[in-house]
Amino acid sequence: TRRSSDLSRYLDNLIGGLAMHMVGPLPLRLLFHAFVVVVGTILLSGAVNTAIVGSNGVLNRVAEDGVLPDWFRNPHKKFGTTSRIITMIVALQIITIVLNHGNLQLLGDAYAFGIVWSFAMKALAVTVLRYTEPDEPRWRVPLNFRVGKLQIPLGLFSITASLFMLALINVLTKKTATIAGTAFTIAFYTLFTISERYHQRHLSPEEQERKNEGQQHVSEGERFQLRVCDTLSPTAL
Repeated sequence: TRRSSDLSRYLDNLIGGLAMHMVGPLPLRLLFHAFVVVVGTILLSGAVNTAIVGSNGVLNRVAEDGVLPDWFRNPHKKFGTTSRIITMIVALQIITIVLNHGNLQLLGDAYAFGIVWSFAMKALAVTVLRYTEPDEPRWRVPLNFRVGKLQIPLGLFSITASLFMLALINVLTKKTATIAGTAFTIAFYTLFTISERYHQRHLSPEEQERKNEGQQHVSEGERFQLRVCDTLSPTAL
C-alpha cells in the first residue's frame, strides 16, 4: 500500500521521487530534491526560450508577408528586438498554462499535436513545391521516378503519408488535445485572415500596383535598430 501511495504521489515527478528515496538522512534528501527542482527549471527554461525564439521567427516571416500589421515588427528602442511579438508570445504561453491549471498531461498532448501536425503540413508544403518548382533541387529527396513527363517523387510521398498517418493516430488517441489544438488553429487562422485582408486594404499605391499586376509580394526583410557613429571601429560594431 505504501509503494502504491508513493507511486501515485511521484507519478508526475519521477526524478523527485528517486531523490527522496535515496539512502541518507531526510535533510540531505530534501536538499537534493530542491537541487533537482532547480536543475529541472533551468533546463526547461532553455526549452521555453527556444520556443519563444522559434515563434518569434515564424511571426516575423508572417508579418513580412503582410499577414500581420507592420506595427508588430517595429524594433525596441533600446534592444532592437521585435519586443511586441515576443511579449505577445510570452502572454499566450502564460495564458495557456493558467487556463489548463498546469496540467502536464494535457500540455504534453497539446505539444505532440502541434509538433506532429506541423511536420505533416511542412511535408505537404514540400510536396506541393516539388510540382510548382520542379527544377529546384532543395525540394528533392531520394526515390524519384518519371513516367513520360510526369514526375513521381515516391520518397517524398512516403514521408508525407507516414507523417499524416501519425497525425491521424494522434487525433484518435488524444481527443482533448485535438479539440484544443483544432480550436487554437481555427482561431489563429481566422485572425490571420482578417488581419491580412485589413492590411491589404491599406497598401501603398506602389504595393497595390504590384499586386494588380500579379507580381509576387516581396518581403521587406528584418528591421534593425541602428546606431549612427562618426567613427567606425570594432568596439562600435
